[in-house]
Amino acid sequence: MPKRMIGMAVIAGAMMAAASAAAEPARDVVGLANQYRAKYGLKPLHISRNLETIAEAHGEDMARYSFFSHYGSNGSDIGDRALRGGYQYCVIAENIAQGQRSAKNVTRDWINSPGHRENILDVDVSEIGVTRGRGNTWVMVLGSRSC
Repeated sequence: MPKRMIGMAVIAGAMMAAASAAAEPARDVVGLANQYRAKYGLKPLHISRNLETIAEAHGEDMARYSFFSHYGSNGSDIGDRALRGGYQYCVIAENIAQGQRSAKNVTRDWINSPGHRENILDVDVSEIGVTRGRGNTWVMVLGSRSC
């Protein structure tokens, strides 16, 4: 039984023309998030390909149907999408953002937003998946399989 589910959104920057998913900037976000966590004595998050796949699917859904929300085009939330993607979680959280052109900018915006920062600094999360898709749409999914 899932323990808790959290979702936060940030829209910043101008809408960009469609851009392909870029793994390197997304991985840079993971590094920056882990640097930030280290300042608070927290363990680094480990990249989960499962969470990356879940994040990428939501980003593609938002791009395909031209919306920006924690709810998918089918009404799903991050908990639904995680379970459907085979991620049996204890804790699951999602940060989304749109328009930031770099890993540094999106990470800064999430850190400057109390709810997003709370997700990044959650002591109970141990894994992370981040993707960057068309229109500079970023999706970060943080989770833990064990309580």
